[in-house]
Amino acid sequence: MSDGSGPSVVDLFCGAGGLSEGLRQAGFCPRVGIDFDKHAAATYRHNHPGVPVIEKDISTVTGAEILELSRADRIDLVAGGPSCQGFSTHGKRMQDDPRNFLFKHFVRLVDELRPRMFLMENVRGMLTYNKGAFRRQIEAAFEEIGYRSNFAQVVAADYGVPQLRHRILFMGTCDDNIPLTFPQPTHGESAEGLRPYVTVEQAIGDLPSIGKDYTRESRPYHTPPQGPYQVYCRSGAPTEVSMHVGRPLSAQASKLAKFIGQGEGLRAVPVNHLPDRFKRMRRISNGELRRDCTTLYHRLSTERPSYTITCNYKNVASGPFLHPNEDRSISHREAARFMSYPDRYEFVGAAIPRQIGNSVPPLLARAIGAHIIENLRDDLRPEQQYQVA
Repeated sequence: MSDGSGPSVVDLFCGAGGLSEGLRQAGFCPRVGIDFDKHAAATYRHNHPGVPVIEKDISTVTGAEILELSRADRIDLVAGGPSCQGFSTHGKRMQDDPRNFLFKHFVRLVDELRPRMFLMENVRGMLTYNKGAFRRQIEAAFEEIGYRSNFAQVVAADYGVPQLRHRILFMGTCDDNIPLTFPQPTHGESAEGLRPYVTVEQAIGDLPSIGKDYTRESRPYHTPPQGPYQVYCRSGAPTEVSMHVGRPLSAQASKLAKFIGQGEGLRAVPVNHLPDRFKRMRRISNGELRRDCTTLYHRLSTERPSYTITCNYKNVASGPFLHPNEDRSISHREAARFMSYPDRYEFVGAAIPRQIGNSVPPLLARAIGAHIIENLRDDLRPEQQYQVA
């Protein structure tokens, strides 16, 4: 982890700080975070003490302002995930959604700061929307300011995150000597030489049951850490788990949940118990309702990674957020575990599901960050030459 002497990074659209946390674990030194959301900015400050946070609209932020706060002669990496929710596969796609064009301010600040490299994370829907026109627009914008770029589709689970989260990464540089490559996966389902995916059980198996006590602020861990992922999560954490709170299911969700086993969703419910609005689901050739093709009211399987954690993880009617063994939605801490936040990481303020659901998984960021440091190593100043954690 960085001791403050590693290469510098500025985190645009920093949110709760998952990207900065992972890059810091890789050896980067976060210098400035920028976000308009006051709750996410408060969480960032709480977990990254000493790192200045600019809490205002990105369109009003200048490179000069960032450089002054950074206390650095030059920024090595500008990173961030500008919202492009209009292209998200988890909602209604809207090409003209103004959030789709926040990347222009990312490009503008890269131009003003002239970092050695940039890293931009986003939803994979932008890759294919309108036959890739939006992706080409982004690449052209960086080319215009003198940065060549490359992109890759990644799955967070491939890098030790217990979540099947698909994203697109753009990487770029203004230095012809720096390669634009991405790290090879370290985890997989069956590929030779790869570690197995981290499962739901390995991610949260040491956390206590909630039972009917939904609001208790902290609870003793159920077991000592079992396996390397739980050891990672609990390193530096208090003796009790925090933010492990839930809420009871609605009357309708409770009725449905009793029919749903691990790895199953709404289609496992007998037809006569389905609400009327769900009885129109597609049928297979023999007339029976399909039992796949939906993650509504889906109960997580202990033997698989979780599905994508969204801002709606407290609502089991919206996606795959039923706890594997209890009839409840996953807790804040469980969602943070699936995102690969360590337990010492505290989320403050309101809108915690949005803070967690919009995050970059720290372990994904760490894998990318360590690879970038290898690419930068020959270009770093002598005082920045050090071993990656």
